[in-house]
Amino acid sequence: MNQIDSQYTLRGNFYKERNAYIAAGEPGIFHCHHYNCYLQAVLLDTKDYLPEIKQVLIDSAQEVAFSQFYTFFKETPELDIEQKKQVVVDYFRFAGFGQVALGQVNNIGGIVTTSSEHYGISWKLKFGLSNEPVSFFTAGFLAGATEAVYDLKLGTLNTVQEHCLAMGDEQSQFILKVSEDDRELIMSQTEGVFQKGELPKPTNTTVDYEAIREALINMPIEGGTDGLIDAFGVLLTRHYANYYCNISYKFLRLFLNKMGNEGLGIATNLLIEAGRVCAFNTFGGIMQSNEWNALIKPMITTPEDWIYGIVAVANAFGWGFWQIESLEPGKRIVMKIQSGYESNAYLKKFGTSSFPVSFLATGGVAGLMNLVYTLNLPERVPLTLDEAVYKQISSSSNYFVPTQIKCRAMGEEFDLIEAIVAKNG
Repeated sequence: MNQIDSQYTLRGNFYKERNAYIAAGEPGIFHCHHYNCYLQAVLLDTKDYLPEIKQVLIDSAQEVAFSQFYTFFKETPELDIEQKKQVVVDYFRFAGFGQVALGQVNNIGGIVTTSSEHYGISWKLKFGLSNEPVSFFTAGFLAGATEAVYDLKLGTLNTVQEHCLAMGDEQSQFILKVSEDDRELIMSQTEGVFQKGELPKPTNTTVDYEAIREALINMPIEGGTDGLIDAFGVLLTRHYANYYCNISYKFLRLFLNKMGNEGLGIATNLLIEAGRVCAFNTFGGIMQSNEWNALIKPMITTPEDWIYGIVAVANAFGWGFWQIESLEPGKRIVMKIQSGYESNAYLKKFGTSSFPVSFLATGGVAGLMNLVYTLNLPERVPLTLDEAVYKQISSSSNYFVPTQIKCRAMGEEFDLIEAIVAKNG
């Protein structure tokens, strides 16, 4: 059989009672190239102190890709090897990761080259040229997916990247080989310990959460012919929730093992800052996008509606149920999150935590307030959101600082995050 039937393409579904995208057991979430690259850069900055961090990035991708495709192929045993490869290639494109071909790959490895790959292109776009390969996610994805295609044990293969678009090379090249290391890779936590709930319906805003979620979950957001998703003013990905969680929590545990409890504050601040950067770029990009202007801006009548509008978008991104509990314009916000992907994953993989773990959400809530009130973006669009503008926010006399005051991973019923304005200087 030369061509895969459309019924065998892997897409998944959005489950409203969980506010989550699930594809072959793996929760998917939308994140953009700014967060993807910045979070990775934060972790890589510790490589001299944590030399294993690069392998953590590869292994975490390998675990989630293997888990997803292993599950899908068990449900579709009639697929032959070539069809399985096509499923992998198609999903990679669909999710916005780029274009790959597996024609030179078999059960003992092979070579994959690509001229369009999300991390290589995004890194160069955000940071400029790199002096080393940066596509750790793709390296792990290729190994895990190939293991699933050939029904190999997880961890059989390992990938080394030899050329990279971020280095100025014309193509990225990945070499898959049988692993010589005794690595202990573990199947992903799939959906984790999720909750069911209902979409909030705030009455103190003209923003219609239900209409926005319906429009966004039915919008054909997928990779184009180049395998990239150019939407909302960013390069978007339908990424693996468990990938973000696992690289973050493995990093955190490595940091704690090295430094003890004194390292907890340093590591958590780094991860929360990544959430702030995500909000600045992702939310800021959305607020200036054609999609925002067409769908959400007509609903807006007050500055606070910009906050509600972005929260409505977050409720369609697979991040859980986001609900504004309290909003004091220019002063304070309290955000309640049920079935947040960070707590879902942590509870399943590690059990109860002694400290809050919703780093993306914590930084994101403060970042949203900084956009609307500190930067006053609603009155300044269109505005180029660059490093200079981010520094302007950070040095402002009115800067929002977040605290996670409740965390499901600590035994609470939901996550609760507060961001209040702090007077700098």
